[in-house]
This record gives sequence, structure tokens and C-alpha cells, in this order.
Amino acid sequence: MTSFTDQLMVRFVDPADVEALLVPPADTGKQRIRALLAGVYRPELLEVEAVDEVTVSATRFQVPVVEPARADGILDQLSPSPGSRTQLSVELPALADTLWLDLMIDAVVRVRVSSSAALLAGVAAEDVSALSEPDFVARFEFLDLPALMAASGVHTYPELQGRFPQLFKLHYADPPVYDPDDPSVLRTYRLRISTLFFPTLDLMEALRRLTRTRRALDAAQPTRAEYEGGAVLGASAWLAVFPDGAIGADTATRTQIEALFGADNVVAAFETV
Repeated sequence: MTSFTDQLMVRFVDPADVEALLVPPADTGKQRIRALLAGVYRPELLEVEAVDEVTVSATRFQVPVVEPARADGILDQLSPSPGSRTQLSVELPALADTLWLDLMIDAVVRVRVSSSAALLAGVAAEDVSALSEPDFVARFEFLDLPALMAASGVHTYPELQGRFPQLFKLHYADPPVYDPDDPSVLRTYRLRISTLFFPTLDLMEALRRLTRTRRALDAAQPTRAEYEGGAVLGASAWLAVFPDGAIGADTATRTQIEALFGADNVVAAFETV
């Protein structure tokens, strides 16, 4: 009988089936691809408001992943000579086992975003050189005066006045209102999805395999630390695929499994073969 993994590999040769895996027909809110995108791109200044299009650009099956080996060496040179002697000691750890991604998907995701960044609208200056210390404290209750003096490298209030005779207030405007028809809200993200197929609901073993494989991939494929709207969390999004028929009365529910893996930034999916 053909295995669960073999059946899925045969199915996902068709890019249309891969796109249906990323955006199931019943997923009208495109929550799965949103979760996969959030597994790589953590927004700080931009929020995804809508997913317009998901295009699969490449797929590869049974991709090997090996965590890079580390070599530690010590070089000792004995002198003086006539004949100097060099001792070289190298210690190599055992090579890691090869791990395998059942399916690696490269996709292009086109979205519309809103900005949470407030723009500087104006700067106001206020002369504080004539304020007494009690008046300063009363006027600027929100400031911690001792902490301000410590941060400024001064010990007395007159020293602070001499160094900073003016205080500046920065006024920020509200973030721009999201307009879905504004071309400036369009963004395109490249997304790699590492996919593992699990023929049973052995959740502990699935999480362990995911952890090992993700650690190896992140070590082998370092990523940039940030992007325009926030931070980059890793080299790839992660998708765990289980047989839909494996869920029963004595197993965890679909919702419980999705929550368990979601807590580790892994999207769980269920397929019928």
C-alpha cells in the first residue's frame, strides 16, 4: 500500500494542489497563508490587511538538511629554535544526521498592508532656563528628574539647566488611514515553506522532528534580521501535514493540534488521501 508521504508527494507535483494546500478553498479569510507569513515576518510597523494573491514559484521534494559541523582547533608554536616545532590539535564533533524536508515550497505572496508608524508632525521648544527646580518638577510631572540628570551626566539642577536650557516636544500625527485602493499599501513577500508529512498523530515525535529540522535549516541558511515592517524570525515558515482520517474520539481534536503547533510557529494542516 502506498504510504501517506508517497501519496502526498504525487499529489503535490501539481502546483494547483500546492496552492490549495496553502490557501484551502474553504479558507475564505486566508488564515493559513497569513499564519505561514507570520511565521517568518513579524510585523512591527506594518500589519497585513488583505492577501491578494499567492503564487507557487517552485517546489522540491525530499530536500536534505544537515546542520553545519563545527571545527575547534588549537595551534601551538614552540620557540625559540634552531628548529621550531608547531603542534596543531583539531577537534571535530560527530557529524549530524541528514534530516529531510518532505516538500519545500517557494511562494510569492502579494498583500495589502496598513501602517502603525506615526509620522513626526512638528517640534516645539520651551525655554526652561528660568524655571526653579520646584517649578520644573511641577511643570513636567511626566519626567523623572533624578533619572534625567543621571542620564545627562550632571549632579545638580543648575548644571542640567546650563546644559539643556530648552526642552523639545515632538508631536506625532496619527498613522495614515488604511486605504485598500492606495497603491502604496501593496507589498510582495517571498516566502519559503518547509513542509513535513506525518503519517500518524504522534505529536511528541512530530514536534521533536520539527525542532531538529528547523534548527538545522536556520543554521544552514542564515537570514537577514529585519525587513521593512519588522523582524525576520527564521529562514522558512513551517507546515506540518497530518492525515485527516487519523483524528478520532481518542485523539486530540483538530483545534487542539492547531493550537499546539501554532504555539511553536508551526501551521498544522490535515489532508485526506
